[in-house]
Amino acid sequence: MKKNRLVRVGLAALVACIAAGVVAAQERTPPDPEAIQAALREKAKRIPKAGLASALRAAADNRDARATTLVRRPDLEALRAELARTSAADEERSAADLSNLSAVRAPSAAQQRVAPGLRALAPENLRRVAPAEVERALIPVLIPAAAEVRDKIRVYGMENVYTASARIDAEAALSISGTCNRVVGGDPDVIAFRKRLAEQPRRLAGTGAAYFMSRNDFGVDLSFSKFGCGYVITIECGDPGADPRCAEDDYITGLADSMILANPDLAGGE
Repeated sequence: MKKNRLVRVGLAALVACIAAGVVAAQERTPPDPEAIQAALREKAKRIPKAGLASALRAAADNRDARATTLVRRPDLEALRAELARTSAADEERSAADLSNLSAVRAPSAAQQRVAPGLRALAPENLRRVAPAEVERALIPVLIPAAAEVRDKIRVYGMENVYTASARIDAEAALSISGTCNRVVGGDPDVIAFRKRLAEQPRRLAGTGAAYFMSRNDFGVDLSFSKFGCGYVITIECGDPGADPRCAEDDYITGLADSMILANPDLAGGE
C-alpha cells in the first residue's frame, strides 16, 4: 500500500516535469503516454514529509527507459520582473483609488476583485504551511490565493520540486505539483501529444501562462508552464460529473488565476 502511494505521488511529479517542457521544449519527444494517463488518474492528495524522495524514485521506475530527466533552474529574473510589474500596477491602482475617495463611498464589485498578476505572501502568513518545507524548494512555490484553499493547504518541498495538498471539503480535494525538471525522450509516437500541449491558445488571466486541461474518472487537471517550471493543479471530486468544481472549468481556472508565490525569499524578498 505504501509503495503504491509513493508511485502515485511520483507520477504526479512526472506530469509536472512534462508541463515544464511544454513551451521551451515542444520539439522534443514526450514521455510515455501510459505514464501520463496513469498520473492524471491517480494524483496523490497528501505527500508524506519523509517520503518525497522515494516517491520520485518510484516515478522513475515507471517511466519509459528511453526518457531522460534534465535538471533545470527557474528563471528568477522573469519571476522578479513579474512581481515588480504587479507591485507597480497595484500601487498605481491604490493611488487612483485614494484620489477618488471623495467621489466613491464604497468600492464597486469590479474594484473588489483582485487584479491580474502574481503576488507574494510569506509562508509565515499561511496557516498550515511549514516555512521550512517552503524554504527547502528552490523553485517558485505557487499556491492558490483563494482563502478556502490557502488556509488549508500543506506544502512539501525538495530542491527542484514541491507538492501541495488540501482537503477543500468533504467532497473535493486539491493537489499541486511543481518542478523545473524536464523529461525528454521516450516513445516517438507521442510527439503529437507534446505539440498539442505547446500549442494551447488559452492563457491564464492571472499570470498569462498557456494552460492545458484534461478530465478523468476522478476529477480535472490543469497544467501550465511558468518561469521555466511546470505545474499541475488537480481537483478530485466525490462525484466529478455532478460537482461543478470538476465538471466545469471555472473553479480550477479561478484557482490557477489566483496563484501567489509562497517563497518570496527566492525572488529576493517579500
